[in-house]
Amino acid sequence: MSAVLIVDDSPADRALFRTILTRAGFTVDEVATGRDALAKAKEIRPHVIVLDVNLPDTDGHTVCRQLRADAQCAGVPVLMLTVRGNEADVLAGLEAGADDYVAKDAASEIVLARVRRLVRYRQMATSSVLNEQLAQVGRLLAGIVHEIRGPLSVIRGNAELIRLNLRPDNDGLSQWIEPIIRNTQLLQARLEHLMAAVRTGAPLLQPMEIPPLIREATELFLKGTDPRNSKVEIATDLAADIPPVMADGGRLIQVFLNLLSNAHDAILTVRPEGRIDVRARLGHDLSRKWVQVEVDDNGPGIPEPHLERVFEPFFTTKDGGSGYGLYLASEIVREQGGRLTVCNRAEGGARFTIWLPIVAQEAGQSGAGSPGTS
Repeated sequence: MSAVLIVDDSPADRALFRTILTRAGFTVDEVATGRDALAKAKEIRPHVIVLDVNLPDTDGHTVCRQLRADAQCAGVPVLMLTVRGNEADVLAGLEAGADDYVAKDAASEIVLARVRRLVRYRQMATSSVLNEQLAQVGRLLAGIVHEIRGPLSVIRGNAELIRLNLRPDNDGLSQWIEPIIRNTQLLQARLEHLMAAVRTGAPLLQPMEIPPLIREATELFLKGTDPRNSKVEIATDLAADIPPVMADGGRLIQVFLNLLSNAHDAILTVRPEGRIDVRARLGHDLSRKWVQVEVDDNGPGIPEPHLERVFEPFFTTKDGGSGYGLYLASEIVREQGGRLTVCNRAEGGARFTIWLPIVAQEAGQSGAGSPGTS
């Protein structure tokens, strides 16, 4: 559901536009003054701002320039409300950074068409930029992985040759050779997971054990955090009877890392210490069996108005956030036949749940519905 912010001092005009937009399925917020526009826009992160050119405390052109100068709101499309026939206002609005304009007395169909066009435009533009950034990261990572693979293969190959040529009376050397081979195998697997995390195209699904992926993601995340700036504990509770799932391991690690990062950041907004709980177990929903992975934090939780939008592309409440991480995580899980859901915990904090289909059901029940919809 797309959100629209109306900035207009006329109660009658706000009511009219609110009716037009809500009937079309938009969520609408409104303010009556220019000085409240920027703060409200930063609070709700609207998809489009409908801005009146004439306001009691300032003019719409000044408000538009303020929006464009703010890092969090610079990319939000602005639809300027003008008086029909006043070309000077139209020109001034476009020069101030407005993306489009419409006369206040225009037909409701015209207003809706303008708003919908701006929503689509923002999604396409932002998606293009983010995809290019991901492609650049992928090219850089591919080069790094290529440089590491060669020496790593040589190390593993020579260690395996040494093991093959060990004489029975040199068994003591095995205690040194086996860790080398085991850890090079682990590094090779992690390199493949890193490449899969930025690989484009369809996921490479294969039977995967979830507990090792969770442990790997947790270890990678902890190594990437600075213990001097935070004391967030991560606890795992991984059931012993979890069956394998059909998944792309590298991309699932990307999802786990994203959820751990979000939980970590949420906790640090209120205090320097906290706890993240990661649980994996077998669950049932819609007459199917699923592997459920829950990531809980004891942070402030998610404001109720934002719960329905956290997986929406380009929606973010974090300063400097792209609004792409949770959307991408949700899409990765969906591509693998599962679903990512979110709720607030009764005891405080947020809970993200990943639902993944188990291997045994893939052949016979591939057409069943997604979990967690009830």
